[in-house]
Amino acid sequence: MVTIHFLDEKEGHYLFERINKLLNNQNISNRSTPIRIQYTDENALEIDMDHRDPVSDMLRPTILLFLAKHIIRTREAAWIIRILESNFYFTDIDEQLQILSIAQSLIEGNSENIPLVSKFPSREDMIVDALEDFFDSEMIFSYESFLQFRLKPYQELLTRYIECAIDEFKYEQEYQDFINQLRQFVKSRVSLFSTVHLKHERNQFKIYNEHYYELTKQDIEQLTKGKGKAYLQSIFSDLLKILVEIAPERIYLYTDAEDDSMNRTIQNVFQERVHILPNRKFLVR
Repeated sequence: MVTIHFLDEKEGHYLFERINKLLNNQNISNRSTPIRIQYTDENALEIDMDHRDPVSDMLRPTILLFLAKHIIRTREAAWIIRILESNFYFTDIDEQLQILSIAQSLIEGNSENIPLVSKFPSREDMIVDALEDFFDSEMIFSYESFLQFRLKPYQELLTRYIECAIDEFKYEQEYQDFINQLRQFVKSRVSLFSTVHLKHERNQFKIYNEHYYELTKQDIEQLTKGKGKAYLQSIFSDLLKILVEIAPERIYLYTDAEDDSMNRTIQNVFQERVHILPNRKFLVR
């Protein structure tokens, strides 16, 4: 029998009730139950398994995974904040919440731009492995002590996620600073063209003036060359360079991929000047 002592009586009762419900949902209530659980007056959850019964072996992973997910749901966010403060010295609440959101997104698998994260082990498996040691030995233990001393590998994994999240947070800050600089510059410029038609198709962009004349490479070089254009060197994209230099009053962006990264950047820089239209709306006159 495994006995888990709780400091928080409500949490202990909650887990007792949920595991009871979990077992009932496994359709074993009408047979000789291989697993018996009870919650004692000493705030202890007792789980008694008959290891000779194959049904018990079948249900044990379900219980362990449930406990692992409960730990993640109730403790993970607070641990991430604590690690941010103690290991990385982030004390500003707004920054903490931003990094927490990024870390949670990475943990949930939204990490296409960070291949390293996809190779991280499963945090559920880490917690289940730690719990299995106690269940195999049929130990009596404190839930809080287990969280504090037996989940070091899991917390080290969270630290690795946090490191990636901090990098993303800093990159986003740099990106926003860059965008704000371009916004201010565009606002201060006299527009060379009142309107630009920008056609995006197959990862390529074509630029047209208000009369639907396509700007050639020579046109673009002429507009962006000369002294006093050092600010253009900080812009990574030739397309963005010419748009910032022209600073049009209106940009009609024809695209079927509005969420393309360059399209988002153009919208972020030029804001209300940008009008998004589908490619089928583009007509050369």
